[in-house]
Amino acid sequence: MKQATLCDHPHRPSLWLVLSFMLMSAGLLPAQDLHVYYNLFSDSITYQKDGKLVTKPKIRKGDFLILHFTEFNPYLYEAEVDIDQSNSDDWAGGASVGAVNEVSATGTMMDFLGGTSGDQGPMSFLDIPLLRMGESSLKLADLFGGTRGTTAQQLKDANVQLAALAQIQAEMAELHEAISTMDQSERAAQLASQHLDDLLHNPYIRPTLIRDMATEYLDIIFPDKKATDLRLNDAFNWQKRPAAKRRLLSDLQAKQEEFDAKLIQLAPIAQELSMQDQGPELDRFAGELRNVTNKTTSLRQELEAYLAQQSDAITSDLSLEEMMALQMKFRELAAQSFSYDVAIAVARHNVIANARFIPLDSLYSDDPAMKPRVKTKVVQLQSFGGLRINTGFGVGFARMFDPAQEFNTHDNTIVADDSGIVQPALSTYIHFYPNTRGGMAMAGTFGLGIPISSANITALNFFLGPSLLFGRGQRIVLSGGFTAGPTQRLAKGFKEGDWFDPNLGDIPTSTKYELGYFLGISFNMN
Repeated sequence: MKQATLCDHPHRPSLWLVLSFMLMSAGLLPAQDLHVYYNLFSDSITYQKDGKLVTKPKIRKGDFLILHFTEFNPYLYEAEVDIDQSNSDDWAGGASVGAVNEVSATGTMMDFLGGTSGDQGPMSFLDIPLLRMGESSLKLADLFGGTRGTTAQQLKDANVQLAALAQIQAEMAELHEAISTMDQSERAAQLASQHLDDLLHNPYIRPTLIRDMATEYLDIIFPDKKATDLRLNDAFNWQKRPAAKRRLLSDLQAKQEEFDAKLIQLAPIAQELSMQDQGPELDRFAGELRNVTNKTTSLRQELEAYLAQQSDAITSDLSLEEMMALQMKFRELAAQSFSYDVAIAVARHNVIANARFIPLDSLYSDDPAMKPRVKTKVVQLQSFGGLRINTGFGVGFARMFDPAQEFNTHDNTIVADDSGIVQPALSTYIHFYPNTRGGMAMAGTFGLGIPISSANITALNFFLGPSLLFGRGQRIVLSGGFTAGPTQRLAKGFKEGDWFDPNLGDIPTSTKYELGYFLGISFNMN
């Protein structure tokens, strides 16, 4: 017995495989939904489709759109939205830092850093103290006294010492910046903890602005983290900041001492240089030394002001619980869209969204009289495209290609007289047309008419042809095209001119439907 074998043809894909691929591809197509954004603060509306702004969106029956009420504050209001759809064209219209360790047994850090000249008036640059220890003071004038000259080796040694001073100064600036940044983040945490909830309950502030402010706070408090990356361990690490700040202050103190020691080591070299003849190299060296000492003096003054501020600080750092609550607020605001979204399946020509924004009772339970009034917003959307069908009533004027006739006898001969060129009829029409934005549209028309002639009142005229619609809503419609209507013709084989004896009875006739053309005017009711 032969067994049937199945042969695979590599160049002929399976029909099921093709169909499966088509179905999968259709599922992977990007969403084509229209997004409508109504800004509650500016009362403005914008449209987006496929991520792009559009000015005149095309909404069709059967489309699916998303209506977004943006700048909606869920911390103040709850929302209710009713969707009505119709086919009518008529519109309804500070941180505490902790104690600073003493620098030495003879004075505080402020005493060690030195100061200004007190009440002695303005000082010359050369009289600014570079180092103060007890009653001793080293001034720039001590380094550049007498006549000035230079030697290559002495100037080289002096520049080496000066480079070391500049490096220490740069490290001091980094430490001072780190302390200032830490203090700024602590102050920002206090402000955020105190004010974010107040801002969220202020109806006069744009909600997304509050979220932006929270992001700015977060960038200062946790500069290397996003809100979604915050973890419990960050709140625990925050409690270690006072100790870390004290270590930075201690490191800054040590750098200050190292700087002053290097400056003392530079004094003998400068003294020897002062005995040499004046020259451009020495002038350059003196200028660079002035620049370094100026920066160091500025750092001292800033640090003195900072320490004075900390001695007057009365605020406390955030506790572990407060920091955890603040982190949760950051995460909550980062995920908050401040938008109330409504999905709408367009089923009719007009879509009207009636939105009510009701203040939360929990915010005004103590004094209900202070509760704001309900806000209402109406968004009206109109679909276009597709096929619309409307009815209208009017009158039609028909004319047959072969005019209707009346038959009589003359000298026993059948004669025919035209009974009228135009036949009026009371008509009703059905108009079908594409849904467009304009005030004029082309349509197709089918109609029925009752002839005004009493002789043909039991028969109907049929109309079919194009129409032109004017206006929006209740429209005037001009129609024209072909008609089929009742017409009397001779029957039983008789024709015009045949002999007929009127004494035998009436001339035999029959009513037949024949083709012609018509012109109609009607009033579109919806």
